[in-house]
Amino acid sequence: MKAFFGTFTNKIDAKGRVSVPAPFRAVIAGRGLTSVALHPSLFETCLEGAGFDRFENLLSGFTDSFVPAARDEAAELIMEELRELPLDGDGRIVLPDEFIGKARLKDQATFVGRGWKFQLWEPSALAVVKQAKLRRVTANLRPSEGDTP
Repeated sequence: MKAFFGTFTNKIDAKGRVSVPAPFRAVIAGRGLTSVALHPSLFETCLEGAGFDRFENLLSGFTDSFVPAARDEAAELIMEELRELPLDGDGRIVLPDEFIGKARLKDQATFVGRGWKFQLWEPSALAVVKQAKLRRVTANLRPSEGDTP
């Protein structure tokens, strides 16, 4: 299965439309889909998306019952806010106003491939998160004193 890779920044127009990067559209089309599924991240100030097929897989873990069963509350929170956004003829989606607000997007969105999903970030917020991640990774990979390469 093709995955979402790379980082792309695109403009958001006054109507909330943003172009989904061509490589991401290719992944979606390769799955036979014509829309993306998007929701606010549970853990970060961004939006998370994929093909709707990824989220349908969440349902396979639920038992349809009138008796409460073990619950996946994270999945429930995602499903509550999940939106299926069709791609228009130019490869754009229309972001809901509340999603723009939750991700603090302004006039641009940076699409970041995360393998089986992608994220949409406000570009300067992504830069801060990326620098912090780079510092953590660098600190963890640096040899300790006394280690020999």
